[in-house]
Amino acid sequence: MSLILAVVGVVGLVAGPAAAASAEVFYDEGGCVVQQVTDGAPAGGSQCAGVDFGATSMGQAAFMGANLAGANLSGSKLQAANFTGANLEGANFTDAQVEGADFTDSGILPGTITAEAADANGAPIEFAPVVPLGLTAGDCMIVDVPVVSGTVFPIGDSGMVCKFSSSNGTAIAVVKIQVTPHPEATEAPTPLFTDEPTTSGTTGTAASTRQPTDWGLIALVGGGAVVVLALGVVAMVISRRRPAIVSGDDSSDDSAKSDD
Repeated sequence: MSLILAVVGVVGLVAGPAAAASAEVFYDEGGCVVQQVTDGAPAGGSQCAGVDFGATSMGQAAFMGANLAGANLSGSKLQAANFTGANLEGANFTDAQVEGADFTDSGILPGTITAEAADANGAPIEFAPVVPLGLTAGDCMIVDVPVVSGTVFPIGDSGMVCKFSSSNGTAIAVVKIQVTPHPEATEAPTPLFTDEPTTSGTTGTAASTRQPTDWGLIALVGGGAVVVLALGVVAMVISRRRPAIVSGDDSSDDSAKSDD
C-alpha cells in the first residue's frame, strides 16, 4: 500500500506542474483572455478590441483569429506570438518586442493572392502591405530572392515570406501566391489539306469537285505504251537486218551468172 501511495505521489508531482502550466493565462480582464499558444488555446479566443495591455509580457501568445482592433500593444513582449487571421485595424505596436511573431493573413497582407496567367510565363502579382502603427514593412522573399509588387509569378502555387519589424525585433507574414493557367481557345483549328464541304445549290472548290484518280486506267494505258514501245524496237531491229540479207542474196546470184 505504501508503495502505491508513493507512486501516486510521484505522478501527482509530475502532473501538477504540467496542469499549472496549461492553465497559464497572460491576460484576463473584461472578457479579453490571452493564453499561450503552446497550451492549445482556441483560435479566436482573444476578443480584445480597444484593450490597453500596458506593456504586458505575452511571449508565444495565441492571438489566432483575435479581435485586436484599436488595441494598445506598445511596449508589450510578443516574441513568437501568433497573430494569424487576427484583426489588427488601428492596433499600436510601438516599441513592442515582435521577434519571431507570425502576422500571416492578419490584414497586413492577404493570406492568399490569386491571379490568372497572362501568358505561358505567368502573371504579375501586385501587393501593398497595410502596416499597423509601430511596425515597418521589410523585404518580401522567395528562397532568399527579393520580390516586389508587380513581379511575374509562374503558373502554380508559390510561397512568399514578408518581414515586418519594430524597434525590438522582426516578425514575418507568409503569403500564398496562386497563378492559374490562361483558358485555352475551345475552337478546333481548321484541318490542313482537307476539302471544304459543299452545300446544296452551290459550287465547291476545285479540290472538292475533282474526280477520284482511276489507277486501273493509268495502269492499262501505261501497259499499252510499254507494248507499243517493245514492238517498235523489234521492228527497228528487223528493218536493220533486212538489207544485209538482200545483199547476200545478190552476191550469190552474181556468182551464179559468172559461172554460167
